[in-house]
Amino acid sequence: MGLFDFLRKSPKPSLATAMGGRYDGRPLLILLENYVLSAIGNLAPDKEQLVASITQRIFGGDADWRVTLRTTLHLGDSLDDSLRQMWAENQQRAQQSGVTLSPEEFARMIADQNFTHLLSAAPH
Repeated sequence: MGLFDFLRKSPKPSLATAMGGRYDGRPLLILLENYVLSAIGNLAPDKEQLVASITQRIFGGDADWRVTLRTTLHLGDSLDDSLRQMWAENQQRAQQSGVTLSPEEFARMIADQNFTHLLSAAPH
């Protein structure tokens, strides 16, 4: 199941349902998590294109959807570098602790810890 399957009409359970309603009324959360995945090099090319299309449809901008999102949400230009550094550090900590940190878990963690102010400000 893809991250955007819930956007398509389908009798299958949506990602929002599978995640306990995590994304209900919070489409920006999906974009932010995918932003993190893209910045750390873990977003599949087909999802990259889908997120770019959705971002352009909602916010405008050009082909670089991450620049559009950063500009629209007033995020710093160094965000990508910071995310890659945090990913490397968290991967190292996880390895030292003997656990596996998936890119998706990392993206959710980053969104929850760093972007909640954007989510609460976004209209539902």
